[in-house]
Amino acid sequence: MKERITFATLVALVAYAAIATDLYLPAIPAMVAEFGGSTADGQLTLSTFMLGIAAGQLIFGPLSDYYGRLPVVKLGTLLFLTTSIACALASSMEFMWVARLAQGLAAASGPVIARAIVRDRYEGPKAAQIMAILSGAMAVVPLMAPTLGAWLLILVSWRATYLALAIFAAVVLLGLRSFEESAPHIRQGKIGILPVLLHFSTCLRNRRFVGYQICGTAAFSAILAYLSTVSFFMQDVFSLPTQYFGYAFAITVAGFMVGALLCARIVIHLGINRTLAMGTTLSLLGALGQSLGASFAEPPVLLLAGCSFVMFLGVGFTSANATMGALSLFPDHAGSASAVFGFTQSSVAALVGICAGHFYEGSLTSVTTIMLICAGIGMLGLPLARAQIPVRGSSWIRLRSR
Repeated sequence: MKERITFATLVALVAYAAIATDLYLPAIPAMVAEFGGSTADGQLTLSTFMLGIAAGQLIFGPLSDYYGRLPVVKLGTLLFLTTSIACALASSMEFMWVARLAQGLAAASGPVIARAIVRDRYEGPKAAQIMAILSGAMAVVPLMAPTLGAWLLILVSWRATYLALAIFAAVVLLGLRSFEESAPHIRQGKIGILPVLLHFSTCLRNRRFVGYQICGTAAFSAILAYLSTVSFFMQDVFSLPTQYFGYAFAITVAGFMVGALLCARIVIHLGINRTLAMGTTLSLLGALGQSLGASFAEPPVLLLAGCSFVMFLGVGFTSANATMGALSLFPDHAGSASAVFGFTQSSVAALVGICAGHFYEGSLTSVTTIMLICAGIGMLGLPLARAQIPVRGSSWIRLRSR
């Protein structure tokens, strides 16, 4: 029973960013209308949240290396609960931007420490397998969240979505009582901004880390471009009623969930790099199909739905492998490496989301183009992830994550 609670809580920690975005996606137009804002204003609530996620990981990751995973993630979850209530009480668009930024800072504690805990306990393909299983299970959250958010909007108001997030955080705090500390070294070394910056430099000088970073960041950026505009183009392009938003959104999320669960089976046999290559290739093919469908005067719904499924199927393959491939390079500082990976991933994705919102003009063309560019960039990370490095007293060899 204790192990099941621990697993469910880890899933919830990984899902902080997903549930804090997907639950309120159907409510964005209503929130914007109440505050008299624009489409770009509504999208900015997502980007400010992601910027908070990015910055917060640089704080919580190193803190968890020094003070331990458990006390730091408990503090972050308590802050997530508090800032969710603040979002529910927002009185203006400006207040919401600040509250969402703070909520993102707090929510960063979940995924950055969950990744570090997985790396503490497992290595190599096994770590990628566990991370993929967590991601697949976590996908149930975005699968159900938009539908729940839509009904909360219809039955109560958009503010109820943030109160639901506060309740979610309270349940996680209860689940954390079953955890045992997993950090390998506590209160060793130095804590402060300089060690964090030095580790940032160390990670980004590692060619393989950069390769995994590019793959993971490109995949996440494509997701955020989609999330930044989906609540608008579902209405503008397909005239979809609010109560059906969650069901349509579930198609793409199902692609991610299937990809993550398949990845968990395949990575043990093929290794991290080969499975990662499959993921980036599937994402590129799906993105190409989306762009083709968007070019029609009347976008074919079935083609777009199928290509979106393939695109997110590839992201499901890519995410866990890119993350664990990067963290496996720094086993003694998994929290800091997770912070560097997550900060770069989230900050770049936030900028991509801002661009998606800015260029959105009521059609699918700009969104699918941005997703295609992201998928193409993701392919560029593969050669670096499989980079050759010199070994003392030997010729150049190729390292494979198997």
